[in-house]
Amino acid sequence: MVALVVSVAAAAVLGLVAWLPGVLRTDIGLVEVSPGLFTLDPAAKGVATLGRGYTVAAYQSGFRVSASSGPLVDSITRGSPVSALLGDLGERADHPVEHVQASLDHVHIAAVDIEPGRTAYTGEVYGDVDGQRRALPLTLTFILTTAGVHVTAHAEGADGVVVHLDAMPATTGFPPALPDGNLRMRGWWITGGGGEQRAFTSARRSVVGVGPATAHRGVDLRPDGRLDIHVWSERATLTLSGVPRAG
Repeated sequence: MVALVVSVAAAAVLGLVAWLPGVLRTDIGLVEVSPGLFTLDPAAKGVATLGRGYTVAAYQSGFRVSASSGPLVDSITRGSPVSALLGDLGERADHPVEHVQASLDHVHIAAVDIEPGRTAYTGEVYGDVDGQRRALPLTLTFILTTAGVHVTAHAEGADGVVVHLDAMPATTGFPPALPDGNLRMRGWWITGGGGEQRAFTSARRSVVGVGPATAHRGVDLRPDGRLDIHVWSERATLTLSGVPRAG
């Protein structure tokens, strides 16, 4: 009988040890937000040249930003490139906590405006809130800069924006914004006002910054097959370049 009790207790302890790291890994205040439906009118489809080898492509499967050296980032394949958040942020002892009342997860892009060094896609991000359809104007703007490409996702009237990217192999942070190590399978808050120009890099040797620096921003690599960037503002910005990471 004593041996049975000891065996049961040992199994319980082992189960707790196995379970606790998972809780610590996932309970970081970021709410998982899944992409929805993405639709693109034929007039907005195709590849736009920004200059100096940088392009942005819009297809029914999503968006791709490329440099002359190759792709920099892809939006999630066959899903909405962004979601709009309705809610607010709370505070825990060491990090913010998202309180998401609703998310608008579907995106329709209706038109594109192409100018030298600038491409802007317009449409809406929409979903159901309390059984009623709700839509917000959405603009995705890609601008050529001296560093690379500056991307703005503006969901007018949203409390926050989530940018849904395809998974990026060997995603590694840039201190002090994010830890200098592989960020896989975890969620992270970008610290302080850093990371607007350099937040993380990947095996593609692309460098990604996340802004605006005045907003609370997080990077979530827990969902399988994608990398979600959370920005608590109606505008999320990405700075993309093909400059290899030093070292």
